[in-house]
Amino acid sequence: MKKTLTTLALSVAATLSVPTQANVVAGYFADWQYENEANPYTVKDIPAENLTHIIYAFLSMCGPHTGASEAVQAMVAEQCEGKDPFTAILVDAKSALDVDFGDVKVDVPYKGHFAQLAQLKTDHPDIKILPSFGGWTMSEPFHAMAKDPEAMKHFSKTATELIAKYDFFDGIDLDWEYPGGGGLTTSPWNPDTKLSDEQKASERDAFTFLVKTLRGDLDALSKKTSRDYELSTAVGVAAKAAQIDWKAASPYLTNMFAMTYDYLGGWGQQTGHMTNLHATDGSWWGMGSDVFINQMIEHGIPSEKLVIGAAFYGRGWQGTKDFDGDNIKGDLVSEQGAQFGTGENGYFMFWDLVNNYGDKQGYEYKYDEKAQAPYLWNPEKKVFISFEDQRSIKAKAQWAKSAKLGGIFTWELSGDPTGELVEVMNKEMNK
Repeated sequence: MKKTLTTLALSVAATLSVPTQANVVAGYFADWQYENEANPYTVKDIPAENLTHIIYAFLSMCGPHTGASEAVQAMVAEQCEGKDPFTAILVDAKSALDVDFGDVKVDVPYKGHFAQLAQLKTDHPDIKILPSFGGWTMSEPFHAMAKDPEAMKHFSKTATELIAKYDFFDGIDLDWEYPGGGGLTTSPWNPDTKLSDEQKASERDAFTFLVKTLRGDLDALSKKTSRDYELSTAVGVAAKAAQIDWKAASPYLTNMFAMTYDYLGGWGQQTGHMTNLHATDGSWWGMGSDVFINQMIEHGIPSEKLVIGAAFYGRGWQGTKDFDGDNIKGDLVSEQGAQFGTGENGYFMFWDLVNNYGDKQGYEYKYDEKAQAPYLWNPEKKVFISFEDQRSIKAKAQWAKSAKLGGIFTWELSGDPTGELVEVMNKEMNK
């Protein structure tokens, strides 16, 4: 397969040029957050006036989902009844098509998030709306699909048909975590799931073949509709970025969204910034968004197509050891991840931090100037929380412009229900 896929994918890459859009300001919309009892978030809450892109998370395809929850597996099974393997599908069809989020003026035969997005597209015709396939818990079928060129062709065909059916969509986003392994069901630390060198090489070629095939199908659709369609992908950091042949793949892609967050978290005792802009002598393993972005460019991603990521959430630890509250060192550790959070231990949405983790609760706001990263410190409880705020996002956007990147995006919009963080992103990218 390697020789065949490489030959097919590279045959037109040298001459293909996908237009780029300057000053991208994008946000992922999580389709499940409308059920967040503490702070429900729907399409009507999206600050569309400050965004160039809305990325709908997540869709998937028919195939193995053993790492997903039982609820997700049940929804996939329902959507895949009577369909061929690797057919592109909605997963939560109820939230997408059935839940009544209010009246719309557009004439569409469905309700749900999709009706609201159709209305939003009418109200803001210049915004780009893309469905994202995959995500951390639903990337398993990509690995199965990548073994067969015909399976990839089928997914591409059906994904393109899906966005033609729901014509408020402006393209396709891939969130395969990750080609070459390192995701939920392909952990390099697990000998039972770790991919071999041969498998990694095969998926490297498969990714290029996949984006080439998608680009061709999107271009064919464009001839029918006289519309331009985008094709984007998420990019993992460090070794994950190196697992893709970006020089071969990037010509087919409009934007590449760099997941410059989650450097550290409660899954380990290592404590520090989770999405710092600059690597410093206080960074674990020398990690920083600037380092990871520069590595991606060295791997062959054109800077003008690379979009830096901002996090609308934080991660925290408890029992932090030998910390004075100010001097973060590259060997800072805690007893464990925080055993509390916003619906998930160790995970804190921005709005929750603003409302419930202030002076009254014993938290001190700190800002690491060198790293351009805020954090909260509770000296009594020995709790350290790394997060992102207006100040760090401003610094990221300014750095993105100076580095001639394509823009900035966030995971994910519901963390900022007031839209204040998105406003900073937009303002700084368009100064």
